[in-house]
Amino acid sequence: MELRYSLVFLSFILPLCTPDNNPGSPWVLEPYDILFDTAVDAYNKQDWLTVILNMERAIRNKATVRNVKVQCRLSCANNTAFGDPVAGLDVSVPGAGSVADLGFFQKILKRADCVNSCETEKLGSRTFHLVSEEVKLEFRKRTPYNYLQVAYFKINKLDKAVAAAHTFFLANPDHMEMRQNLEYYRMMAGVQQEDFKDLEARPYMAKFLDGKSYYSHDSFGLAAENFEGGLDEYFTADKECRALCEGAYDYDGYNYMEYSADLFQTMTDHYMQVLSCKQHCSVELASTAGRDKPFEDFLASQYNYLQFSYYNSEKYEKAIECARTFLLFHPNDVVMNQNLAYYSVVVGEDKAATITARQVVKEYIQNSLLEKELLYFGYEAFGITFVDPDSWTPEEVMPKKLRDKQKADKETAARITEEIGNLMKEIETMVEEKKKDSSDLSKIIVPEEDGALLSDGIKITMTSNQLNGTQRVLLDGVISDVECMELQRLSNAAALKGDGNRGSTSPHSPSEMFQGVTVLNAVKLGQEGKVPLKSARLFFDLSERVRKVLESYFQLDSPLYFAYSHLVCRSAIDEKQGEREDLSHAVHVDNCLLVSEINECIKEPPAYTHRDYSGILYLNHDFEGGDFIFTELDAKTVTAEVRPQCGRVVGFGAGKENPHGVKAVTQGQRCAVALWFTLDPAHEDKERIQAQDLLKMFSTPLNTEFSKKEAAESSEPQQATPEPPPAQAAQETADGKQDDKAAEQKVEAQADKPAEQKVEVQADNPTEQKVEVQTDKPADTLKDKSETKPVSKTTTGTKAKAAPKAKAKAGEQVKDKKTVKGKTAAKTDGKQTVKNTNQAVRQKRHKTSCEKDGKSCRQEGLQKS
Repeated sequence: MELRYSLVFLSFILPLCTPDNNPGSPWVLEPYDILFDTAVDAYNKQDWLTVILNMERAIRNKATVRNVKVQCRLSCANNTAFGDPVAGLDVSVPGAGSVADLGFFQKILKRADCVNSCETEKLGSRTFHLVSEEVKLEFRKRTPYNYLQVAYFKINKLDKAVAAAHTFFLANPDHMEMRQNLEYYRMMAGVQQEDFKDLEARPYMAKFLDGKSYYSHDSFGLAAENFEGGLDEYFTADKECRALCEGAYDYDGYNYMEYSADLFQTMTDHYMQVLSCKQHCSVELASTAGRDKPFEDFLASQYNYLQFSYYNSEKYEKAIECARTFLLFHPNDVVMNQNLAYYSVVVGEDKAATITARQVVKEYIQNSLLEKELLYFGYEAFGITFVDPDSWTPEEVMPKKLRDKQKADKETAARITEEIGNLMKEIETMVEEKKKDSSDLSKIIVPEEDGALLSDGIKITMTSNQLNGTQRVLLDGVISDVECMELQRLSNAAALKGDGNRGSTSPHSPSEMFQGVTVLNAVKLGQEGKVPLKSARLFFDLSERVRKVLESYFQLDSPLYFAYSHLVCRSAIDEKQGEREDLSHAVHVDNCLLVSEINECIKEPPAYTHRDYSGILYLNHDFEGGDFIFTELDAKTVTAEVRPQCGRVVGFGAGKENPHGVKAVTQGQRCAVALWFTLDPAHEDKERIQAQDLLKMFSTPLNTEFSKKEAAESSEPQQATPEPPPAQAAQETADGKQDDKAAEQKVEAQADKPAEQKVEVQADNPTEQKVEVQTDKPADTLKDKSETKPVSKTTTGTKAKAAPKAKAKAGEQVKDKKTVKGKTAAKTDGKQTVKNTNQAVRQKRHKTSCEKDGKSCRQEGLQKS
């Protein structure tokens, strides 16, 4: 039986070596989404060989399409460089008149023709390989390897099954079934450690990680060899990444049918998007599977590792070269300048002066700075947002107005943070004193009448401890009674029944009617005169107020971005009340799938995994029922209960530490503004950005002039607005993002007095008398020894560390900001159980289907037979 499988398997694998995967082959390259669909269909039929054939080809063909695009764009860029004079016109750049402009556009047309001809020749029609976003997501999540590991396991190809499973798991480290599969594989006979390899590993990252491993074991020669090899691969990968940015324009949430920019504005929009993408390559290349965050200061840190590796290998000239290269990024780094001074003494000042930084890095930095200047100009002239991904960018590159604004924002944020910190200490003291006097705590929490003042009349009514959890707060006085009534009127005038729930008027309970409206729809209705525009603007402004308050209260290091905003009302259906036992909104978690039977929450789609914080702004209290509740992960044990009222906000972290729901509304109408926030700007609500643009457009010239005058008179800074073997496989978490900034590692160095180490130099005399020259040697930052040697940074940040010979841990430690969940003893005495009739989310995968460009893409659940 095994022989038959092997022969048939060989007959399937051989076609993989045929010319259809060669970019220059006349054979038509089959679209990888069709191959993926075919493999999924074969998986459902348990045709394992067909699964392997088509899934492997899908992976290869996808890589081929990418490589062809890179090769064509780079080749055409070299053949049609804008710096060369145009034949017959003797000009190379536009700006000197119509003839010069024609010469410039001639280059544009020639490059477009070159790229189009190259890609068409090697891939066929450019639309032939367009795939749906859903299929792209599956490949980013490495889902094909989940199917492959099952198929290879079924035909007893354990080495390939292990490699596929390991490759999938690296990108999905929270996948419990795959973790169990890998543990199972490790216990199987015939499985070797080298089988656990990443089939999607990028060469430069693999060498970097190997270099760090050798470095931490004091194998500095091998470490330097790997770091150097990784740097060569890095600059190649950087060129490829930048070339791939030169793709189609992304309308970024706008309807392309309504896009009506002129020629130069269109070119500007597209080129700014391309430049921003190229700048983001530094983040893309610093990211690797299995890490929530990219390595901070990735490129510069490699020269830091290198300079110390060469020092320990006694290759001082190389150490000087790498130290000078690092200083191109951080010229004022004190420790690296000390290291450079030490190396210069060792080799001699004259010789050291002839050693320069690496030319490839000089060109890289020069090109990057020019791009940043253009992007900042786009920000100033057109308001095109640009977030600089690099920590090494000189301050003078940023426009002065933006620098001043950011400085003012930081000062304001620091002041608010300090005030909140002091206030929190006072509150904690008050709570502790109150606990001493109280022998019991009522299960249903009644907010304090006179809470502490936060700002502008906003009171902190309850903290996390009082709400028996973590990352929770209850605020009062956030908006006024008049504002509450205005928003409630807006909801009744503009809200659609079933909005946001595919038109279902009773999505959460058959006994209630649900209606809602988003910010953008409210603004559009205001534009059409169907609702007061001032009401839509109020909706926008008040939700922004809540964002700022929660951002300040939780003392976040990075800004909150809106992920979704919804003005909603729940109305009791009188004839359907009876003896209700259900909830108005079932207990759930905002960024993961709650499985209450096992007290677990699975962070994977279809959950909104990018959500980080949530806030609910209540508008009224004149209804029965409808209390907000926090529960344990069992979705039954209530830990806190809040009664809605006008101006009250409940804010909380969107993770599994805060399961929550809403009790049944048995009479009247309950209205609130539901807000979800993300720390990842990539998931910012595009509709809200459109709404903001529309509101700006509706501003009258008089209002604009008044605003300018008021801003000129004000001296205060403005705040910036800123699946598996044997188990299941298929729909897994897409890597979300990720924080933009790695955690900083504290440095301890002696600033008052440098470490001294004697260097013996032989004197030029017959007796060979030794002369001792004392030099200030810097300390090794990557080793935990007390030797006074040159410093090497262990974190990939901008500051060199001064802990001698500390082992490399660059960027691998992330601050855990979660606090331990604190509950009062009285809470367990009065636990309340609520019945949740909604069916709990099960740990089984579901089938999704989508259609795009006449192609279908499907994802099926995997189950071991």
